[in-house]
Amino acid sequence: MNNSSLNCPVVLQTGFRIFFLGAAVYAVLSMAFWLLFYVAGGNIFVAMPLTVWHGHEMIFGFTMAVVAGFLLTAVTNWTGLPTLNGWPLLVLFLFWVAARIFAFMPLSFPLWPMAFCDTAFLGFLIIAVIRPIIAVKQWKQSAVFSKLILIFLSGIVFYGALFNKDFKNEHKALLFAVYMLVSLVLTISRRVLPFFIERGIGYPVVLRNSKLLDAASLVLILAFSIIDVFFHFPFVVSVLCVLLVVVHTLRLAGWYTYGIWEKPLLWILFVGYVFLIIGFFLKALTIFNYQLGDSALHAFTAGGIGIFTLGMMSRVSWGHTGRNIADAPSGLVFIFIPIAAGAVIRVFSPVLGPSKYVLWIGGAQVLWMIAFGLYLLFYFRILVSPRPDAKWG
Repeated sequence: MNNSSLNCPVVLQTGFRIFFLGAAVYAVLSMAFWLLFYVAGGNIFVAMPLTVWHGHEMIFGFTMAVVAGFLLTAVTNWTGLPTLNGWPLLVLFLFWVAARIFAFMPLSFPLWPMAFCDTAFLGFLIIAVIRPIIAVKQWKQSAVFSKLILIFLSGIVFYGALFNKDFKNEHKALLFAVYMLVSLVLTISRRVLPFFIERGIGYPVVLRNSKLLDAASLVLILAFSIIDVFFHFPFVVSVLCVLLVVVHTLRLAGWYTYGIWEKPLLWILFVGYVFLIIGFFLKALTIFNYQLGDSALHAFTAGGIGIFTLGMMSRVSWGHTGRNIADAPSGLVFIFIPIAAGAVIRVFSPVLGPSKYVLWIGGAQVLWMIAFGLYLLFYFRILVSPRPDAKWG
């Protein structure tokens, strides 16, 4: 390690520190503005309807910051090679920050600075992730970086549609990006959730995995994503979703053991996975009631992706700063309960009580902000402080 590395600020030593901080702050800030303008009904944003802005910033703003922090850390563990730290990591982060700032510019402000910074951030991230993977020829990681590339392409298509005021293709690009993030969560879950459970449950357990279920999941999620976004075959989509519900219910059943409910860092990831299954179930039912499509979308996003990302942020922030995962504080439940409760409200209440739709949505937004606000309150000091064992990272 050279002298410049030794002088590197703690928050720039590993990707998860600065990006998890940024993601959590933006989770609170962007949702506060979304709540304000959702209720007020105004639109100050760059060439976007409010719903498009909200969707884009939740996907390419909040979620991709979490993905960046996770992958920059995970790839180092997978390959044994460093990813970004110091000034290169700061440059990557500043591209992300600049794009978020430009997202709040008024309608008269040009769109291209936001598009440039967002595209530069994603392109730089892909290079940072793929370089060590290629260096060690770890081609099994293609299941991860291929989805990252497809999300990057979705972002380019989105901005192309936005420049041309093509709302239909804006929606398609965002929806495809959501499905690629769902697929990425499923891939990461397959790798880490059984591993986490077996080593963190506190008693011997051997969890089952199936190559048949793995192959079925890969084929079905790809078919579902393409057909639902680019073609209009509702019956085929419903059949694919039913099959995905079966595949992932069987997979999750193979990972279940009663002890997860005593470990907040385990059950929160399990609950996030359950919401993805609920998303496929509700999507299958849209053939009978198209209004369920919104609930299905938010089961994927506010439920599956939101809950899983907060769970991974909490676990990585604790374990990768040199702390004992088996001794994680019980107070984490106060972070996790609000986001799980908010997801339940966002997904189910508009269907069960549509007359109070705005109230339900507002409640879910507030619970989201509470969850990530508590994450910041709990983890800020941890993320900006050196490891207790004085090691790098």
